[in-house]
Amino acid sequence: MKRAYADIPEGQMHYRYSGHGEPLIMLHMSGSSSDEYEQVGNLLAEQFRIYALDMLAFGESDDPPRFYSFADHAQTIISFMDTLGIDAAYFYGSLVGANIAVHIATDYYERAKGLMLGQPCYYADPDHFKKFRHAPIFSQIEIEEDGSHMTEYWNRSAKYGESAAISNDRAICLHKARDNGETLHWALCEDENFNARLAKIKIPTVILNYGLTGNSDNLKQASKLIPEAEYEYLSNATPYVARATPDRIAQLIIKYFGH
Repeated sequence: MKRAYADIPEGQMHYRYSGHGEPLIMLHMSGSSSDEYEQVGNLLAEQFRIYALDMLAFGESDDPPRFYSFADHAQTIISFMDTLGIDAAYFYGSLVGANIAVHIATDYYERAKGLMLGQPCYYADPDHFKKFRHAPIFSQIEIEEDGSHMTEYWNRSAKYGESAAISNDRAICLHKARDNGETLHWALCEDENFNARLAKIKIPTVILNYGLTGNSDNLKQASKLIPEAEYEYLSNATPYVARATPDRIAQLIIKYFGH
């Protein structure tokens, strides 16, 4: 994939792109960046025009001027589309990236053609994530003079048991984000009731369950809230599935959105 910057009203947004055909915008998980989709983008280049974004505060994009909610991030993605002249696109989002994709599909109806939601952060209890706003796992990692904060970057990145190389790439993303590394999780904890938003989706939607992370019952419930949604269980998959086995994600995108 090639790399570029888009000047949007909110700042400079870094992105990777490849291919030609129907536009597909890929939204990374919390604490990550567009490099999450480097290999997937290359695999899909013959069928789609791929755009993998660094959301503001992550990767090589500018920091936002304030704390951004999911609605704010959704607006910056619309700004990106406007800047590049993309009328409508398919969206793939992982974890909180999936939640932001749902915001786009329900607030900007005409801009989304289809959604693939990788392990969206969803529980039937609308207050579930509010309990974790100040949990240690979502706490800001303070920069220490002796560099000991780097161990915490690694611990948060290696928890899914993927290879050292994959965990290292993720830790680098957290390091680049610095004080903003957990802000997408904070936005998740402060987001509105997701049940009502899922029911408003009117476009083809696929929910992916990363098998090694659990939460199957809630994700099945989420798929039932979306009219005619598809549900796919990915055995032995973690949230790093796009890094670890990019062919699995590419094949699913072709299956549902290819022509």
